[in-house]
Amino acid sequence: MITKFAETVYDLLTGECSPQMGDPVVENMFAEGRTCEQLYNDVYEANLRLCERLSVQEDQDVELIINNLLHISRLLGKKMFLYGVKYQSGDLKRQ
Repeated sequence: MITKFAETVYDLLTGECSPQMGDPVVENMFAEGRTCEQLYNDVYEANLRLCERLSVQEDQDVELIINNLLHISRLLGKKMFLYGVKYQSGDLKRQ
């Protein structure tokens, strides 16, 4: 159950889904004007410039890099959330 909740929080946080009735209140970090939106746009525009220099529509290596970094972000975000839940509940001892 907590894993599904963590996925929902992450999806709301990244704007991958719109809030539904009963969802936790989570800030969309990719909303217009937010830092994450600007950073993502910078990456997107850099990708377009690179493809233009390479004279290709899309570069598979660049797409792989971007997609894998987004996947890493999802894994780290979910793990941090789960650690937060465990620390808050006292299940983990601080070192």
